[in-house]
Amino acid sequence: MRMQASAGQLRAALGAFRGIVQRRNTVPVLGTVKFQDGHLVGTDLDAELSVKIASIGPMAGASAIDLFALSSLAANIDEDEELTISDEDGTATIGFNGSSYRLGSLPVEDFPTFGQPIGPRTMTGNLGLVAAMNRIRFAMSTEETRYYLNGVAILHDSEGKALLVATSGHQLAMMPLDFAPEGSVNAIIPRSIVHYLCQRKMEPEACVFDLERQRARFDFAGQSLATKLIDGKFPDIFRVIPQDAPKLFTADRKALLRRLVRIRSFSEAFFRGVALELAGDVLTLKLKTGDRTATETLAVNGRGGQAEAGFNADYLITILNGLRGEHVTFASPAPFASNPTVITSDGDPLTVLQMPMRV
Repeated sequence: MRMQASAGQLRAALGAFRGIVQRRNTVPVLGTVKFQDGHLVGTDLDAELSVKIASIGPMAGASAIDLFALSSLAANIDEDEELTISDEDGTATIGFNGSSYRLGSLPVEDFPTFGQPIGPRTMTGNLGLVAAMNRIRFAMSTEETRYYLNGVAILHDSEGKALLVATSGHQLAMMPLDFAPEGSVNAIIPRSIVHYLCQRKMEPEACVFDLERQRARFDFAGQSLATKLIDGKFPDIFRVIPQDAPKLFTADRKALLRRLVRIRSFSEAFFRGVALELAGDVLTLKLKTGDRTATETLAVNGRGGQAEAGFNADYLITILNGLRGEHVTFASPAPFASNPTVITSDGDPLTVLQMPMRV
């Protein structure tokens, strides 16, 4: 194998594999990237990334070379420096400006083949799929027993409108989509891929979903990410979402957030419960743990009457930080203390359901 590229070109291509290729592997080839046909390919067996590398002239031959050794070396070479990477008899050589570095390589025959999805390719450049994932990923589960909650699902509601949904069982977040990519309804995208896509902040130009093989692919300019989908059935969330839940109160979002953060900072580290008591147009937040008590009040636009429920303060803080409107509305069927609360914000399409807790 032989190719030429600048250190900056190589560095940019290798950087895309962070979060896909893992440093610790029981199978050595999984710590490598495959150089072939002008592309670099890396996999962890659950996902495969292919990156087209800008090179000086064509790439000849193929080889699998340690990703992390190459990344460390490229990070310490001037980006305009021209590199020559060659491989012969299981030894890769990286040469530049009179310097030469050698390391062992693996034959490309050892590199695993990842099953690609088969299906129609849907153009999604303006869909905002990754932006929607970023809004709801806080609600994904990390629980191993209910593995089917460890990601985000693409669903249709009862009216056929597309939604992106995440839930841990304690809270649920959903964002509307203009449309669902063809073949994607009921697909569950794994948590690791959701985080990878959100961290890169790049919207795919197109997607392919193949529920029969439980695979999906996200195509970007010069890159393609294929992944296994979670092979499970997402719960029927529409059975637990209160329909036309009556409003409890509307409050200034930042003012409520400040009070929650203050109370949480005062509580003991292991205790997260806070009580919300509504009386007319006054919301009272109460904390009691050990010898510590705290009370905060906030004027709100209430529905009248009284209501009380306990919540995990950390969950509420995350939700209020994630919403974008000036005001936040809590809505719930009676009794407030035992039904999911629908939390929304003016002008924001994000909807969150939060289960109460005993405090």
